[in-house]
Amino acid sequence: MAHASIAELRRIAQPREYSPSVTDRPYRAVSIFLSLPLARAGATPNGITIAWILVGLIGVAAFLVEGWAAHVVGALLLQLSYLLDFVDGEVARLTDRRSLTGGFLDLLGHGVIKASLPLAVGAAASWQTGYTPLAVAGGVAAVVIVVGDTLRFYAACTINELSGGDLGHTVVPLDRRGARKPTLMRIVATAFDLSFESPGLYGLAVVAALVDRLDVLTVYWAVGGLTWFCVRASTYCRRMA
Repeated sequence: MAHASIAELRRIAQPREYSPSVTDRPYRAVSIFLSLPLARAGATPNGITIAWILVGLIGVAAFLVEGWAAHVVGALLLQLSYLLDFVDGEVARLTDRRSLTGGFLDLLGHGVIKASLPLAVGAAASWQTGYTPLAVAGGVAAVVIVVGDTLRFYAACTINELSGGDLGHTVVPLDRRGARKPTLMRIVATAFDLSFESPGLYGLAVVAALVDRLDVLTVYWAVGGLTWFCVRASTYCRRMA
């Protein structure tokens, strides 16, 4: 590793199958420059995982602090947390220290942060506006986002194919032999779906914090999340059939 080029190290740390989404690319472009010094310093992948979980939870907690600046800082901490989520896997591959425990901690971290973020944003929006139903909407959003995210694992267990991965499109792969060219409707549908995955959730948190409209974000996560959940459940049922 000491004498390898960045390109060679990227091939080891960032194999294509670990970054199937276009939203991974900006993070992968930066993450290698954190992964290399951490790997050389002897940092453990599991230690990095625990670190990004804690950073993410601090970011979530910042939304419970009154003030625009605190919310922006919280949103940025979520971005740092997500960046470190790429780093732990890269360090594991660079040092050949992959483990099932690391995979479990990774999934646990995503679950905890995805559940707590809508709750915190909904509570903050309720305090800002004095409108209690926003806190309820935050709770609804937390349920549909977390359960909707775990549908991929329910599907994997149902078809007894746990090696399918944790991404929705790899649990029950679609037949793409007759795939058509992307249309505006498909692009919008993909963007909507991604808005409830980690990069979309954290990206929207940044935008909402900057423009100080946590109320709008809470309503979108609740109403849009219900739609997203129903579409995703229907999609898995159709694929398995």
